[in-house]
Amino acid sequence: AVWDRDDDWWGAKTGFIDLPVPKRLIWLESGGEESRAQLMATNQLDASQNVSVGTFEAIKAQNPAVISWHDGYPYAAADPCARQLEINTTIAPWDDPDMRRAVNHIIDRTQIVNVAVEGATVPSRTMFVQYGSMAPFIDAAVSNGYELSPTADVAAGQALIEAEGYAMGSDGIYEKDGNDLEVKIHVNSASTEYTRTIDVIVEQLNRAGIKASSVPVENGVFWGEVLPFGAYEMSYSWLSCGSVNEPWASMGRYTVKDVVPVGERSPSFNNTARWDSEAAQKYSAIVDEMASRPLGDPEVPGMVADAYQYLHEEMPFIPLVQSAKLLPFNTTYWTGWPSSENYYNHPYFWWNHTHQIIHNLEKAGG
Repeated sequence: AVWDRDDDWWGAKTGFIDLPVPKRLIWLESGGEESRAQLMATNQLDASQNVSVGTFEAIKAQNPAVISWHDGYPYAAADPCARQLEINTTIAPWDDPDMRRAVNHIIDRTQIVNVAVEGATVPSRTMFVQYGSMAPFIDAAVSNGYELSPTADVAAGQALIEAEGYAMGSDGIYEKDGNDLEVKIHVNSASTEYTRTIDVIVEQLNRAGIKASSVPVENGVFWGEVLPFGAYEMSYSWLSCGSVNEPWASMGRYTVKDVVPVGERSPSFNNTARWDSEAAQKYSAIVDEMASRPLGDPEVPGMVADAYQYLHEEMPFIPLVQSAKLLPFNTTYWTGWPSSENYYNHPYFWWNHTHQIIHNLEKAGG
């Protein structure tokens, strides 16, 4: 896509703001992380999508003009879309809350942090992004016993599986009625973070006795076909993204009003898990009431705790880790990119504030 500057733009003509310095923006499909890294290292990109810590350090070693949000490790900015394992609650045996809770026990979030994202983030404590503005709602869930463990309790997970009639086979995989306990996990292949995370989870599940495998799919297929139509058993996503200073934007994405049959498109990617149990009904009633409350209503944290008990009991999705975006910016030709030292806005150049980034850019050297 190519965007050309409109020199007759009303904003400049009325004195609202000067024209941006760049005259043309070119948005490229740059391929995978290795391709992006090479383009950035050789000054063929000015801004890049997310890369891993190791890749960024390699880029920086070749091209010192490349910067990130933080000057030092972990380099990345805290993204509001915490990562999670989405579960299709209509497919056996994952339609059983105890089986979903078993998976939650088996997952080691700290290992995901250390291996998949090279220590650049932290385990999630709840479904919410861990911004300071969300502390009252995180604290409400945690103080009522709903905090996620940063480490695994494999024995607890296995106990839940065995209570459902599964027995460990000689090959180390649980089986029942002659069938292995297995799961396929869809993952968007567009990012190293995504595929590494699912590789770690697949290994954790297999070690615990669940025959897990990764199903990488292309970005357009993942977002256009897999998630919205419920064409998965489990998948890696961030579909509870939304809340940054209040809880409803995230919690409202899992109410029963958005449940549609598998094969029909979920509205706005809401409740693709198709969670529609009695607990989901009770959760939805509380969250719907929350929607009518003003920002800062003192009763809302308690309502969060009341609703969160149903998420905790049934696990229609499993929060994993917080998201960190490591976005390389190249200062060879342009300066003024957002950073922790130049914090006029977030560094996410595909958000609605992209115009602010463009207006802050200046030609390097003058």
